[in-house]
Amino acid sequence: MINNKKTIDKTTKVIHWTARILGSVSGAFWVLALTLSTIMESKLGVKPTPEAKLEGTILGCLVTIVVIGVIIAWFREGIGGFLTTLGAIALCIFSYISAGHNKIFAVLISGIPFLIAGILSLISWWRLKRL
Repeated sequence: MINNKKTIDKTTKVIHWTARILGSVSGAFWVLALTLSTIMESKLGVKPTPEAKLEGTILGCLVTIVVIGVIIAWFREGIGGFLTTLGAIALCIFSYISAGHNKIFAVLISGIPFLIAGILSLISWWRLKRL
């Protein structure tokens, strides 16, 4: 007789850790990229235009929301997954609107990893709740 509970628990753990790792790596990448971009602009004395400043502020806020969602998902998967998913959708829309030529690539790089991590967190939360 096959013990399905162990199989479900293994699958849930894999989903759980995939969401954590993907969200954490994506969050670390964006925090590092935005921090280094800010440092380099200030060192080089680059004065951004008002449009670029607004775009950078919106991007920074969206990335902050998503990273906070990923951090919360480490402790409370349901709330964190929901916040990460909503922030990722907003980040995808913003990336698509603000990108120049490669709109799909911008969405794939910026929002989709967070969207996958958020959805996986919600799936893991749902499966744990169901058990």
